[in-house]
Amino acid sequence: MFQTLDLPYIRNTGLCFGLVLAFPWPLHGLFTQGFILALASSLIAYGLMPYVIILAHKVGALDIPDNARRVHATITPRIGGLSVILAVNITLLLNFNYSIELKGVCISALIVGCLSLWDDIHELSASVKLLGQLSALGILMAVGVHLNFAPDTWWGYGLEYAVTGLWIIGITNAFNFLDGINGLAASLAATTSLLMGSLAWHTGQIYMLFLCLALAGGAIGFLPDNARYKTPARSFLGDVGSTYLGWMMAAIAVMGDWSSEGAIKAYAAPLLIFSVMIFDMIHTTVARIQRGDVHNVREWLEYVGRDHLHHRLMALGCSQRQAVMLILGFSCMVGLAALALVKSPILSVWLLLGQSLIFYAILTILMSRAANK
Repeated sequence: MFQTLDLPYIRNTGLCFGLVLAFPWPLHGLFTQGFILALASSLIAYGLMPYVIILAHKVGALDIPDNARRVHATITPRIGGLSVILAVNITLLLNFNYSIELKGVCISALIVGCLSLWDDIHELSASVKLLGQLSALGILMAVGVHLNFAPDTWWGYGLEYAVTGLWIIGITNAFNFLDGINGLAASLAATTSLLMGSLAWHTGQIYMLFLCLALAGGAIGFLPDNARYKTPARSFLGDVGSTYLGWMMAAIAVMGDWSSEGAIKAYAAPLLIFSVMIFDMIHTTVARIQRGDVHNVREWLEYVGRDHLHHRLMALGCSQRQAVMLILGFSCMVGLAALALVKSPILSVWLLLGQSLIFYAILTILMSRAANK
């Protein structure tokens, strides 16, 4: 798909141009600034990919095909997400006045990303990875990034911290689970970030809009090396990329103030935007428990298999490209409902939520049919 963009001078030119664009320019206009941020992050990620691929071969961070979860047929570098991390953080460092909350989000995401990079190279146990994520979560809590919905009592704070932890770690791992076919994880991250950015703009949070655009740009810049269907992918995101993107998106959802008209709108909007990955995690978890494949958290974290949403769609006859496009379509459909929800009267809110529940009920039936094939 992207073979014409693979010449070295184009890569290096893109990297240099992206670095130049990443410097703050005295530009006016909301969309001009946002476009420049996204473009800079995208070009930096795109230009860094050849160097990351070389590094992957040198350190042995290579994904070898197997018969469990993987669907690719060739040995492929699996730390492509490192280019996304570098691109996003270079763009953020040059353009953002860091609040204490954003510092906590970025530092905790880097901790999770570095731990996952080590896992991609040397492999870590599920318990060590979970412990690292809990440590990063502690940083978020320390800087005040947590949900705020309970009374100001000791048990209220405890409940808020527990739900925040469940959200951040749950979304991070749910997104990681969806990194199974070419182009899916990065394009879903870009779509989710753009939807969150649209929600930020819709609610007057320009700072959050720019943050989402920088994240989306990094994911888009990775796609030329991964969203290939006629030729093998040049690189995978790896855990380093998928956990970093998942963590950043989940933390941004917690940082934002998505509605001043009550908790239902404030929490329902991001819940709908992330609902595709939430649905996949819940459905596969229930199915695995019913089959007796997992019995505890450790087994759940370590289990791999071809039973995720993209696998089910392919079992129904979709190609990889079609499965990716369908999942992006699902995400956009419920995401647009989220954008409508924050400015709607309460009756419309419940109707939009009901519509989404019906959609996922239909999708559950389709996945169950795929499982019987």
